[in-house]
Amino acid sequence: MKILVICTRRVGDVFLSTSVIHALRVRYPNAQLDALVFQGTESGLLSNPELDHVISIGERIGAREHFRFIYQHFQRYDVAISLLPGDRPTLYAWLMGKKRYGTIISRKQSAWKRWVLHDLVEFDGFGRHTLVMYHDIVANLLGKHKIAPQIPERLSEGSSYVSEFNSWRFKDRYVVMHLTPKFRYKEWPITRWRELIQKCLDHDIGVILSGLLNETESDVLKQLHANDTRVLNLLNRLKIDELVRLIYPAGCYVGTDTAVTHMAAATGNPTVAIFGPSSPLVWGPWPAGHTSDDAPWAQLGSQSSGNVTLIQGSGSCVPCLQEGCDRHVNSESDCLTQLGSEQVSQAILRNFQ
Repeated sequence: MKILVICTRRVGDVFLSTSVIHALRVRYPNAQLDALVFQGTESGLLSNPELDHVISIGERIGAREHFRFIYQHFQRYDVAISLLPGDRPTLYAWLMGKKRYGTIISRKQSAWKRWVLHDLVEFDGFGRHTLVMYHDIVANLLGKHKIAPQIPERLSEGSSYVSEFNSWRFKDRYVVMHLTPKFRYKEWPITRWRELIQKCLDHDIGVILSGLLNETESDVLKQLHANDTRVLNLLNRLKIDELVRLIYPAGCYVGTDTAVTHMAAATGNPTVAIFGPSSPLVWGPWPAGHTSDDAPWAQLGSQSSGNVTLIQGSGSCVPCLQEGCDRHVNSESDCLTQLGSEQVSQAILRNFQ
């Protein structure tokens, strides 16, 4: 049996697909199990050992290249599963799988998807957690199964490959701060991160800085206490799997609504997630060991579940479910720019008492 899981979107979506991949591997241990993702998002799979092959395709490719790709994989799989409601992943499922599972948004333009999919569920991006929806898509294929994004066991074992960390005197007492999500509308201001770092240093807690930041901006690095020996500046240096290795021994992880925060939650380590315009009900990090099929998060308010503390910005519009106040990925979100550091620092310090 050959099974293809299609998740052609962002790194975070790809990581969450590992929950379905794991359930499929458990149910069909001898199947060929492959994943199709966009080029550049393969890191979300963390080199998952439960997959036989990872197929990647460019997000923007020409018609000729697309035709060659489809020809190469046409009807190659017994089962193709699209975890997304878009036209492109559904089309891939139709052309590459003999039996197709997927999700659709109910509207006139989606009528063709009802025809090409053998089994489908209604997409719900507002009232159902993304992971719950992923598993609903394959429910008739798998039956009841546990929801749990997967971190390969190898990442929890052994020492880090980062030499500076291995000789760092705070390696037994530190917090990982992942400063930069992919898009600006999910960013928390640098000034808030500076306050948070200072609070940790005041309590003799080391800080690892991760993310992608323009290191030529010396003023920004100075704000982040990057020259302090208690701060290990690993900005722009870590691959995702190495970052996960550093999260495991940490006393705590802090990040915004981004793929790494989902991964941190899956490690089982204490995780603080800073949320603004996104819905916790739909996108909140899934706590390790959460056994219910129900989402662990309510739509409104700061809250805790298992190993995860979720801090939500305030405002009558929160969560607006939009891409920032100006409705595009490069806009700011007032609910995040106005969110102070005190509540976040309290959540961190509870793990070091």
